[in-house]
Amino acid sequence: MSDTLDQLRREFATPCPSLTAVRERYFTHIRTDRYLLSEIKAGRIALKVTRLHRSSRAKPVVYLHMLAAYLDAQAPNQAA
Repeated sequence: MSDTLDQLRREFATPCPSLTAVRERYFTHIRTDRYLLSEIKAGRIALKVTRLHRSSRAKPVVYLHMLAAYLDAQAPNQAA
């Protein structure tokens, strides 16, 4: 995972990029954050999303180490 995490650290300027930034880069087939969140909540995408504040208006973010773990878990499935 360290290689993937290192790559993500070079790609994003923050350790917790917005869900929008992650969607635009890694889920290009999904057009809205709302739909991506619904897929995550339904368990079809095993990615953890959090908010930096308790406010409901806080933007959802994804921590890079969690994104790296998700991407690494997907890699064997891509080869099949």
